[in-house]
Amino acid sequence: MIVTEMNPVFEYFYVARQPIFDNSGKIWGHELLYHSDSNDPTVEITNDNIASLCVATSGFTTFQLFQVASHKICIKFTETLILDGSPRGLPPSIAVIEIPGEIFPSTPLIEVLADLKDEGYTLALTTYVGTETQNKLLDYVDIVKVDVSGKSIQEIQEIFACTQGEDKTILKLADRVENREAVQELRALGCDFYQGPFFAKPVKLRGRNLKPTEISKFRIMQAFETPDLKVETITEIIKADPSITYQLLKLLNSVVYGFTVRIESVKHAINLIGLKQLVYWLRMVVMASLSGKNQTPELYILGLTRGRFLEELARNGEIKAANPETLFLFGMLSLIESMLEMPMEMILEELPLSHEIKNGYRDVNSIYSKYLQLAIAIENFDLRKIDRMCSQLGINKKAVAMASSNSIAWANTMVRSMG
Repeated sequence: MIVTEMNPVFEYFYVARQPIFDNSGKIWGHELLYHSDSNDPTVEITNDNIASLCVATSGFTTFQLFQVASHKICIKFTETLILDGSPRGLPPSIAVIEIPGEIFPSTPLIEVLADLKDEGYTLALTTYVGTETQNKLLDYVDIVKVDVSGKSIQEIQEIFACTQGEDKTILKLADRVENREAVQELRALGCDFYQGPFFAKPVKLRGRNLKPTEISKFRIMQAFETPDLKVETITEIIKADPSITYQLLKLLNSVVYGFTVRIESVKHAINLIGLKQLVYWLRMVVMASLSGKNQTPELYILGLTRGRFLEELARNGEIKAANPETLFLFGMLSLIESMLEMPMEMILEELPLSHEIKNGYRDVNSIYSKYLQLAIAIENFDLRKIDRMCSQLGINKKAVAMASSNSIAWANTMVRSMG
């Protein structure tokens, strides 16, 4: 199979980060915000739910390149997303869930907030002004965020006073702080954190993501309806989509997880993150992708075919140097350099892959690279090289022909479903 013309398989996303400081002048955390690209109106997102999800998925993983493990990450979720449980897709050790100040404290909302608190999440109520409605949420939040711009010290003091008398100490974060004098006055009032143009304006970040395929989104949503969801089911869905695999690997490379192990397969990655958090994270990824225009790119098909081909050879005992799951991951990601239009070395730095997989992309003499060379020879109908590689690797040519036929048929089945 020779690919000639291809549609773009990646899309840009934009977020902004703004630091939050404590009373010692050190960075306590950052707020991540959706940021549109003013030069390209086609990437503008007007739906608040989608904007929040883009920040919580693509923005979160991209920001990890700059992240210090001890710093918090504040992300605002809409009421719909909070009720849906989306915040659970982020690790509680680092995520601060921002609750819109205008939200109504309904019984379902309070139940979800109570559960999030029990699970270890930090909750912050934004645009807090001390209304009776907002105060009904004080039992569940750890931080109130007060916009101090245009307010007198007396007004701010009265707002801060509304948090007194609670059984716990509620931290106060001053937003839109504009000068040093304000910092000193706010500190005297008992303020804990500060954010605003006096310290730093939001810094815009741009990243690239592969686009999830339509069938993957459908299969994930369908799987969520299964009462007894199994790891094996989710593993097969993720394996079939390079975009979701790539995003999962980036997520697990975050400093917040601190994993020292190198990932060898999709199933290995899922076991590390855990099924519960994975389900919520996947739901966010699928919903965030609704803003994009997804097509069925040829590079995806080719990557899936390679992965399936190598996996089948391993399952049939023709390849004994690695397990089938590892070879599938290796083959599927072999075209990621072309998919993202980025240097392979830069991509490999972002992904916590095993040494054998990375070396397979770097060293043409490595055993993994030779397996890949065999797959490429088949794609190019290079019969001489196929014979040479089979002889060199000790692989039966009939098994190669069968694995090639089966992998192409499987990939084509997937493609027809994507339509």
